Amino acid sequence: MKFLQNKIIIGAVCIVVAGVFAFGVLPSMYKGKGGTEKIIKVNATVTAGTKIEETMLVETEVGSFGLPESVVRNKDDIIGKYARAEITADDLIVKSKISDFAANEKLDGIKANGQKLITVTLPSIAAGVGNHLQRGDIISLICYVGDAPVIYEELKNLEVYSIENDDAQNIEDANTGEDETDKIAATLTLIVNDIQAEKLVAAEYSGKLHAIFEKRGN
Repeated sequence: MKFLQNKIIIGAVCIVVAGVFAFGVLPSMYKGKGGTEKIIKVNATVTAGTKIEETMLVETEVGSFGLPESVVRNKDDIIGKYARAEITADDLIVKSKISDFAANEKLDGIKANGQKLITVTLPSIAAGVGNHLQRGDIISLICYVGDAPVIYEELKNLEVYSIENDDAQNIEDANTGEDETDKIAATLTLIVNDIQAEKLVAAEYSGKLHAIFEKRGN
């Protein structure tokens, strides 16, 4: 008799739990799945590096279930920013797909400062400080006028933007494999102003230029 009573109690508890689940939990789950939310999408494909304008955007209503927290819900969060990768009209725009910079922070900073990039050839390994230079280093350059070395004030304390090998690959990114020559500097790309660029072009065409390491950069 006691065993039967226990079975009845257990059965009653199961019925109560099932009722709570059926009339409480399940409706709330389906309600969440059936909800909608307004988000921002583009109205046509936007290529990487494009500055996003309001005319490119459209507000659309989608199901809220499973929607990423980082999805863009407000036009003000995207207008004036740049696409990091191609964005199509079907894509969810999450914050990782947009950037404050067109290319990268460094390049945008160079442009904002009115500076430019220029690449010069290193005539020898010695001219590149024995291949010891790194991106961000501060260097000065000696030019040759005739047969006399000259250090122009304008060519002191220049920042190295990148260092390239003979194949125009950034030596920091080059996949050397068994060929260590891919890590030998052949050219330097420098951050300069107009006057510095003019003098470096003259030095490039004279064919004689030598770098001097000043200090390690960031």
